[in-house]
Amino acid sequence: VPLVTMLSLIIPAFNEEENLPKLHERLTAASDLWKMPFEVILIDDGSTDKTLHMLRELHQKDQRFKYLSFSRNFGHQTAISAGLCYAAGDVVAILDADLQDPPEELPRFLDKWREGYQVIYGVRRKRKEHLLKRMSYFLFYRLMAWMSSIEIPLDAGDFCIMDRVVVDHLNQLPERNRFVRGLRSWVGYRQIGIPYERHS
Repeated sequence: VPLVTMLSLIIPAFNEEENLPKLHERLTAASDLWKMPFEVILIDDGSTDKTLHMLRELHQKDQRFKYLSFSRNFGHQTAISAGLCYAAGDVVAILDADLQDPPEELPRFLDKWREGYQVIYGVRRKRKEHLLKRMSYFLFYRLMAWMSSIEIPLDAGDFCIMDRVVVDHLNQLPERNRFVRGLRSWVGYRQIGIPYERHS
């Protein structure tokens, strides 16, 4: 693994005005654990609240926090794809703005990256949603795995870190309507899952 220049964090944001102050606080505190320079790329996915205004203020206050703004809501996967195009880091993380993917878990992911893994994805240990929603997710992931011609890890979401070589490969793919975790599995490289508890 080469000497790290920077960690990029990609975070889609849609109507997240209530979460942004806590997100900045948690990321800044967790950054002491990463032991490397970092940038945060927040993608405003056509929010209708004060998200974009708050992102502008956040960037003025902390230059490590950058933002992209969509003209309308294009969806979570498109926002992630846009972030991948702008990420400059040697290693790139994808998280949700609602902090269900805890940034404090990233040191465990980075340890695996330093061991030589190029994709480290989070595997949800348990869900806190109500029973019907948990069952829906359970059935969806298993149906998707059964129908897919590629192996997509069960109960793995977008929460991950990826080596620069994987990000460059994803950015070169021609797909417009993207399912990033499926493409992440399809491109190959050395991959491993890490169990974690998703926060409510």
